[in-house]
Amino acid sequence: MAKAKSEQRRRADLFRKKDGESGAVTLFLILILAGVYMFVAIFIDYARIAAFKVQTERMTHAAMRSVMSAYDTSLREYGLFGYGDSSGDAIMAKVLNDSVKPSSVKDGFPILDIQWDTTSLSMERELGRYDIFNRQIQEDMKYRAPVDFTLEVINRFKPMSDEMKEAAHTVDLLKKLQKLYDKREALLDEAIANQTESAEKLKNLPKLIMDPPSQAIYEEMLEETPETAAEAAARYADYLNKKRADEGLPFREQQYILELTRYRTGVSNVVTGISMIIQPALQAHQTKLEEAQSKIEEARKMNEEMKRVIAEGENRSQNASYDNVGNSNLPGTSPASTGSGSEAKSTRSLASELVRTDSLFDQLKARVDSQNSDFSNVRRDNMELNTQLRNVRDMSGVPIKPAVRQASQITERYMDTYVRNGPANLILQSKQQLESGRGSDAQRKANDKESKGKLKEVKRILSQIEKGSSGSMDDFKQLEEYYNANIAFNEASREEAQKAEIAADPYDSGGDAMKGMDSLFGGMSGLLDSLGDELFQNEYALAYFNSMDFGQLITWTEGGDAGDVFKLENQELEYIVYGFHNPSGNIAAAYAEIFGMRLAIRTAEGLIEHSKLGNPLLVLSAAILHGITNAIADMVKLAKEGSVELSKYIKVKLTYRDHLRLFLLMHSNNERKMSRMLALIRLNTGVNPDEKQTYASGNMRSSVKLWFLPGVVRSIGAVMGSADQVEDGRFFIERKADYSY
Repeated sequence: MAKAKSEQRRRADLFRKKDGESGAVTLFLILILAGVYMFVAIFIDYARIAAFKVQTERMTHAAMRSVMSAYDTSLREYGLFGYGDSSGDAIMAKVLNDSVKPSSVKDGFPILDIQWDTTSLSMERELGRYDIFNRQIQEDMKYRAPVDFTLEVINRFKPMSDEMKEAAHTVDLLKKLQKLYDKREALLDEAIANQTESAEKLKNLPKLIMDPPSQAIYEEMLEETPETAAEAAARYADYLNKKRADEGLPFREQQYILELTRYRTGVSNVVTGISMIIQPALQAHQTKLEEAQSKIEEARKMNEEMKRVIAEGENRSQNASYDNVGNSNLPGTSPASTGSGSEAKSTRSLASELVRTDSLFDQLKARVDSQNSDFSNVRRDNMELNTQLRNVRDMSGVPIKPAVRQASQITERYMDTYVRNGPANLILQSKQQLESGRGSDAQRKANDKESKGKLKEVKRILSQIEKGSSGSMDDFKQLEEYYNANIAFNEASREEAQKAEIAADPYDSGGDAMKGMDSLFGGMSGLLDSLGDELFQNEYALAYFNSMDFGQLITWTEGGDAGDVFKLENQELEYIVYGFHNPSGNIAAAYAEIFGMRLAIRTAEGLIEHSKLGNPLLVLSAAILHGITNAIADMVKLAKEGSVELSKYIKVKLTYRDHLRLFLLMHSNNERKMSRMLALIRLNTGVNPDEKQTYASGNMRSSVKLWFLPGVVRSIGAVMGSADQVEDGRFFIERKADYSY
């Protein structure tokens, strides 16, 4: 018993300090262990929180990818992505719920017991919007479009850039000069015609004065009625004698009453005849010669305008596009060209020969003034003659012979100067001067006549195509409705398609063709500077949309079966280019534009082949005739063989679709082009791109249960400014994920 008590005292002494403080070591150890425990517990929870955040992030993105995987498969046929008809919320919920299902491993220990609190999903950015559609086109075409374009298009046209530049420049300048030239020459011809018309008013006057003209007037007897003033003067003396013989005699005894009456009647007729010529001639000279003066002045202005056009013609802004294409450094090899633009440039340098000298206009005006002055003299002397003729019937001693001779001389001088053909005729001199500057006009007009005849046939075929209606109007009406809807959806401006035209005038037709080449090279130059949206859009259209069978079209124009040419499904590409909502409009436009392009290229060849003709307008007319003739042949060849050589000097084949690729460049209306493609996609797939979203944004709120010290975690989060929350022992976070096709 004593031994047990002694053992208890010994143990108590072990825990008793000498200074009397008991239990200090135990409390200290407890504090240390508690701190270590808190430190480790916090790190355990924060490790779980970090894993929770990473896992939640992954699951959020996986859910969004799963949602966006439900794209519309029909749009995929056009290389596009738009969300389908599935419920995005249901897909997202299923993926998220599946991701937090308990593990199937037996006796597994769930480190993270993630629970989804709330989720939300929003879809936006419709495929039908221009920026979204354009971006998807770029994604689809970004690898092949630049290669296709540079190798298949620019390299083909690069060798002929200089030739086409000079041809377009020459046609542009000479077409303007031709219009001004023809107007100027027509005005000068009208001025000459006014002079001639005025002078012709007097052509019968000499017959009333003296026929034939003579210096001498011999006396004659009153045997016949006088028909001229000279005959009246010649019989004046006999008239006076017989008048005196009958004076004072009774009426029945007068012997010469019939002869005297015939004389007076003849004189009256002459007076009346002269008056009836002079009065209209006066009116004609007053109006027609004034018009002639104004027309000469207007022609002078045309001449000055020609000088201005020639001076400004050397600075043509469109030439930069041709130079840009010609000087481009592109991969691949360009075909060789045996043509040159020097002949066209040489022809253009002769343009100054079409300008008339200022002295010509001064001479023409002076001749009109002279005609006016000479007529005034004729009128004065003939009015004086009429006065004397009136006096001879009742008076004696009238100086009729001098009056006749004076009127005859001044009238004959006028007739020689302005009416009769002869070296003295001033009007004839003016005509000859004008004709001396028109040495080739006759041949040029013959060329123009032939060109107009050929153009008439082309226009007939175009008119026949425009009347073609074997396609379904219902499809086009539906397409137009879809097109208008997309235009309104994008708040873009609608522009009516321009009807296909081929000008009846050869020069207008040639000029329009060259403007098309300006647009083409301008488009190629722009794409060289920046491979922009238009390149991708054009190549996308070529890759996914159908075009018509050009050979079948030409067969139909020759009386064959139209087949499916006019059906919408076979002219989708043409619709994208031109935008007509009817079966024939797009096809007619394509036909007209192919002809215009072939005309431009063949006219450039014609400028080379006919450059030796000299007169620039003759060269132009011959070149256009050459262009029209060969362009028509090219259309037939393209239809029958499926391709045509780019040029006589560049042996590269162009198909019908190659031409359409070029026309896409020439018609740079990107917004309307995209609306047309979207309308076709909607019609062909039954899917409205305006309603198909391409962008999804998801928000998810999830939580995990904290194992240790939720209050400490909440406090630390508040101090560090975290938006995460701790509620009821669970740690909550929000995550957002965005996904776009």
